[in-house]
Amino acid sequence: MPVRLIAALAMAAAAFWATPAQAAKCPPPPNVTGQTYEQAYETLHNHFGYGVVTVPDPVPPGTGFVSSAETLSCIEFKITGVRVYLEGQVPDLTGMTLTAATAEAEKAGFGVTTGQPEATGEWKVSEQTPAPGGRLAYGQAVSLLLDGSTEVPYLIGRTVEEARQTAADRGLTLRGADDARDDQIVEDQNPPGGGELTIGDAIDVVLSDVSLVSPPVSPPVSPSASPDDSPSPSPPESPRPEESPEESPEAVPTAALSGEETGSDFSVPPGLALVVVAAALLGLAGWKARGGRRAPDRDHDRRREVRLVSRADPSPNVRIHESRGPRPAVRLHVVPDPGRQEIREGLS
Repeated sequence: MPVRLIAALAMAAAAFWATPAQAAKCPPPPNVTGQTYEQAYETLHNHFGYGVVTVPDPVPPGTGFVSSAETLSCIEFKITGVRVYLEGQVPDLTGMTLTAATAEAEKAGFGVTTGQPEATGEWKVSEQTPAPGGRLAYGQAVSLLLDGSTEVPYLIGRTVEEARQTAADRGLTLRGADDARDDQIVEDQNPPGGGELTIGDAIDVVLSDVSLVSPPVSPPVSPSASPDDSPSPSPPESPRPEESPEESPEAVPTAALSGEETGSDFSVPPGLALVVVAAALLGLAGWKARGGRRAPDRDHDRRREVRLVSRADPSPNVRIHESRGPRPAVRLHVVPDPGRQEIREGLS
């Protein structure tokens, strides 16, 4: 019995003396808490020669700060390695979409948490904890409060293509335009522009049946109209050759009076021209029968001759034209008749 008691006391004494000795072998590292990682590394490694291990490893980009440090290893009261825990500054994520804020936080070495399972990637950050510029241990998550409300854009009067793009810029979609053409016009919307919806919701639209720009319609081709189609031309004004598509510039006046060429119901009797020609021939024959020529005058060498002198007919020539254009009409054109000839005999 005494032997067992003595052995127990010996073991207790050995444990008592061994623990302080072991603790004394690994002293705490120099205090570098609050320093930047670059400053702490200069102190621990370059000044004391300690090995430095960081948490996390590798060190995230940007400025990191030491939150705490502990002795990692030592040999005979001499420290050989130090473990350094780092923290960083939280970037400003407010106003960003959840997708953009997550990417920015991960780039700085942090995660994100929202507590809003209904949120989508287009919701925006309204608040964050820690605040921008605050410190957080690398690997920890930034708590975000998201706002999913967005203003409803005005879509009335826009094409479907423009309305889709405008709604998408606000994180919204269109309902009622799945099978619509891109050039159809939005006539009505619900809710109206200026209201609020949650990102991801849809705007109900009513579309027009026609597009904004109607396809061009070719104008009807009408037959070329003559200036003779004017309602009431002045009677003494003779038609110019280029204004009458039916007449040639070199046409003879009597030929232009033909009913077949002008479409007129009134025309000069064809026998009138024959009478004029016959009278001229008879006059010429009678002149030749009388000797054809008189003896020369003592004072002047003059010759007797027969001339045809044109006289205007005081009775006008009336032409009736029928228009075959889009609006049928009948027009009267009154012109003087220059076709009457008069035979005169005189001296030259």
